[in-house]
Amino acid sequence: MPTSRHAPNEPPKTFVLAHGSWHGGWCWKHVASRLRRLGHEVHTPSYTGMGDRAHLLDKNITIETFVGDLVQVIESHELEEVILVGHSFGGIPVTGVADRIPARLAHLVYLDSVVLESGRHAFSVYPPAEAEARIKAAEASTNGLAVPVPQPLPEVWGLGQEGDPDYDWVQRRVSPHPLRTYTTALTLHAPVGNNLPRTYVHCTQPSHPALEDSRRLVRSSPGWQWISLPAPHDAMITHPDAVTELLLRVSSEGESR
Repeated sequence: MPTSRHAPNEPPKTFVLAHGSWHGGWCWKHVASRLRRLGHEVHTPSYTGMGDRAHLLDKNITIETFVGDLVQVIESHELEEVILVGHSFGGIPVTGVADRIPARLAHLVYLDSVVLESGRHAFSVYPPAEAEARIKAAEASTNGLAVPVPQPLPEVWGLGQEGDPDYDWVQRRVSPHPLRTYTTALTLHAPVGNNLPRTYVHCTQPSHPALEDSRRLVRSSPGWQWISLPAPHDAMITHPDAVTELLLRVSSEGESR
């Protein structure tokens, strides 16, 4: 278990953890339980049509749906000073939320995430072959409604192989990803991150090749903190202690700035 704890006179923090492709709020289980034991408030929503909301899969789901999902969680719970964390594809709706309701946010954390500028969609920064393969898979399996879960699960996730506990735990839970959330553009009215404190976490063992354009954008833009984490892409599952420690450290550093 992590050893970091907030100081006795320091109020608990509020975390909203946003998942990536094919995942759901369930993927944050290990990190969320650690943060809650330390006294923090944690929300792990699933997007419309995914995770525990997979039964709501619909052709009208776009990236704006996912942004709205996160905004609604934050506003309906009247959350303030939120540390908003996006994993992988989750970086895109996180950027949208920062654009819509910046006053409710304290820090943005992009955990091995996609980072998009306004007017671009996910497939505009993915390798062309990867984007084409996902579109074809969606057309073949669901007439273009959703991208099926890749089989076997990608090695870069770091879950091992079939029969390994992490692999089997994830395999039982993943679900198809609404295709239009990859192909509809994100519209922003402010720069990426909306001038909020923000941190990019690069998972390095191994480094995910599909995120190279996003990492390049972050490296070339001012205002970012950069952290390298020696863990695979699904670090919140494989390295929950390290991710928990990192989130607590980043959020505390943000307060001191």
